[in-house]
Amino acid sequence: MTYWKQGRIHREIDASLCQCWIVRVEDTLAGYITLLADKLQVEDPLLAKEGVKYRTFPAVKIGLLAVDRRTKGLGIRLMDWAIDYVITEVTPIIGVRFITVDALYDADVEPAYDASGFYAKLGFEFAIPTDPLPPVNPYRTMYFDLKQLSEALVTEDMTEDS
Repeated sequence: MTYWKQGRIHREIDASLCQCWIVRVEDTLAGYITLLADKLQVEDPLLAKEGVKYRTFPAVKIGLLAVDRRTKGLGIRLMDWAIDYVITEVTPIIGVRFITVDALYDADVEPAYDASGFYAKLGFEFAIPTDPLPPVNPYRTMYFDLKQLSEALVTEDMTEDS
């Protein structure tokens, strides 16, 4: 919750760089998530099987995600909400195929902290799987392909309408 306390999130919102959603339990900040525009860059064309040869794709980034340790499962719930929000509110308006995140890797603590495991459990993959550990930057970019969930949602909506 450091970025909240330091005012970073408020500065980024004021600069129109991101939007933030917060969860409060009573009057206490329990967690937050920020979303912002991004692009996913990969070495190999991800969508070559679909006839798309691009190596850069429109995306929405999970900028910051933080939860109070006492809130079991809140991080996963915020991620589920964000994925659903992007599919239902963003993709119908503009082309967005992926959600990205820069998964923190902190080699300065013992043992090293690697947030990528959390995102991998949710289905995120590394943009550059061959990045060495520790990474050059204190993070590794990961992505989640929204297409299957988007298609499943459309199918579900069509079934409900029948």
